[in-house]
Amino acid sequence: MARLTRALVKSECYAVDDDKVTHDVNGYSGEAIIKLAKFENIYDDLLASQNNISKELERLRNEGKKNSVKFRELLGKKLMNSHTIILFETNGLK
Repeated sequence: MARLTRALVKSECYAVDDDKVTHDVNGYSGEAIIKLAKFENIYDDLLASQNNISKELERLRNEGKKNSVKFRELLGKKLMNSHTIILFETNGLK
């Protein structure tokens, strides 16, 4: 994936070339804004998925199906999602 941002020297700030964003009365748009929105959408989807998985795991626990393949698959997915969320949050994408 090609980067759209570049780090500024001796700073925690980043810059984007003018051709990657545009400004109008509605705010900013362009390639850099679209990429940011996609990262935000992924993060939101992961959080929603975690919530749904937790509910499904609780349902399976209540049905006594803690040893089922479905339970184990969901638990694995929940752990993978948790790891991905931690990567986002560690890098300030929260």
